[in-house]
Amino acid sequence: MPGVMRLFKRAPAQEDPGEALRRTVSNVTILPEEDARDAARARLRRIVAEAVLLQDTAAELLAEIRDRRPLADLAPRGGPMATRFFELRRELPAPADLDMARQCATVSVVLDHHGTLIVTALQMLSVEWRSDAIVDQLERLDGLGAPALRLDAVYDELAR
Repeated sequence: MPGVMRLFKRAPAQEDPGEALRRTVSNVTILPEEDARDAARARLRRIVAEAVLLQDTAAELLAEIRDRRPLADLAPRGGPMATRFFELRRELPAPADLDMARQCATVSVVLDHHGTLIVTALQMLSVEWRSDAIVDQLERLDGLGAPALRLDAVYDELAR
């Protein structure tokens, strides 16, 4: 029966694989994670800064639409500009606090306004020959209005 007992004999203990690692690591340093609030605020600031710069170009475009310049000249600039306003809106970060939630909500509405206004103005220009009422609406275009001032105010707030 001595041979039978060998079947149940334990295998010799192997060295702990983590032991070698523990012998070579002398120090562990835990680095702090990047503050998510700061990153979100910086992203919002970049989005608002770009939108403020685009506002000037958008106001010039709207003036040209009001003056009924050729659609073939304006659409290649206006389409991508409106798209960029909508893209910026989609890129807004998740708010990290209540102030940022208010700012993101304001910026979201303003960016949607700007993109929609450009698209609508270009559409009206494309059919202005159909109605005097459309011509009247085109002549009333006067920049981006109060929403542009709201975006400027958020930019000033974020720059502090």
